[in-house]
Order: sequence, then structure tokens, then C-alpha cells
Amino acid sequence: MLIINKSEMAEFNDMGNETEQNNSGARLERIKKDLEGWKEVLLPLNGLINWEKPYHPPIIVGLSTFVFFLIWYFQPSILTTFSLIGLAIILIDFLVPMVGPTLMSSRWTGREERQYEDVCIRMLNAKTHFSNFYEAMVDLKTNRPKMYFIIIMGTLISFAWIGCKMDNLLMTYFLLNLIMLVPGIRRNGILQKYFGRLGNAIKSLIQGRVKKLKSK
Repeated sequence: MLIINKSEMAEFNDMGNETEQNNSGARLERIKKDLEGWKEVLLPLNGLINWEKPYHPPIIVGLSTFVFFLIWYFQPSILTTFSLIGLAIILIDFLVPMVGPTLMSSRWTGREERQYEDVCIRMLNAKTHFSNFYEAMVDLKTNRPKMYFIIIMGTLISFAWIGCKMDNLLMTYFLLNLIMLVPGIRRNGILQKYFGRLGNAIKSLIQGRVKKLKSK
């Protein structure tokens, strides 16, 4: 029989934690290297989506509104729309790594480097969350197929119903704005603030009703 004492178990756990930290460090360095040509652009974009200035939310909504207004006005076909989006992505992917370092290399300091590393850490965490979600769904499908079927079917039916009730372009507009505004909403604690007020109001209402019932 194999017997492992507490010291050996602690040492084994420490080795596992150290290995995990080394893997995380290697993944972080890989992301930093892959995005090296984009780091001059990622910092302003990160500040924009995090609402570092009070005028950033109107800029986000304004830009998306302008793009969707052009799509609504010219009404291009689906093929043309995806082709134009692909052309824009290719141009940005080609020009940014060339122009970005030339424009901002002289102003890159240790502070910007730390901010760039924070952005890469957030991207790594987002990738980890998506990976964990995928693994959780695979595990749910394997171990609890009925629950998996109910969740997926319910979600798809709900989306199909919403799609029937809303215009495609309008729904895409609202979804895109929501996705772009979520980081700033989370960073500024807006959901916690207003949901906290709502929770306090409901709590006060319930307490008032309970007092009235007791007084009777």
C-alpha cells in the first residue's frame, strides 16, 4: 500500500502550483510576443472600453451608431457587408504593426509596459474563462445529457423568439453596443451600484410590509 505523509503531499501541491505558475507565465509571454506590434494601439483601446474618460461611452456608442447608420443607409448585401468587414480587418492587421511602433516608440515607458502587461493578463484570463466554460459544457454533456439538452434548446429557442420580434440590424446594433460597453460597466461598478439600490429598495419594502403585519 502506498502511504503519503503530509509533508510529501504539501511538497507535491507546491510543485503543482509552481508548474501552473510557470505555465501561466509562459502563456503570458507568448501573448505579449504575439501582440508586440499591437501594443501601441491596445493601450488607447483599453482606456476607451474601460471608460477612463467621461466622454468615452459616447464615443463608443457614436462610432457604432455611425457604422450602423451607413449599413442602414446603403443597405449592402450580406456578402458585401462581410467582404467590407474582412477588408477592414486585413487593412488594420497589416497597417497597425507597421505604423504603431513608428508613431509611439519614443513615448513607450515602463508605465506603458506595465499597462500593456495588464491588458495581456486580462486577455489571458478571458481566454481561460472561455476554455473553462467550454470544458464545463463538455462535462455537462457527458455526465448530465438531459440537462445539457434542456439548457441548449432553451437558449436557442429564446434567441430564435427574440430574433423574430426584433429587426436583425437593430438587434445586432444593441448586442454590439452591449458587448463594447460591458468592460466599462464592470470597471465602474454600475451594475453593482444600481442593483444594490434596487436590492435595498426591495429589502426596505419587505421590512415595511413585515412591520405592518406585526402591528396588526
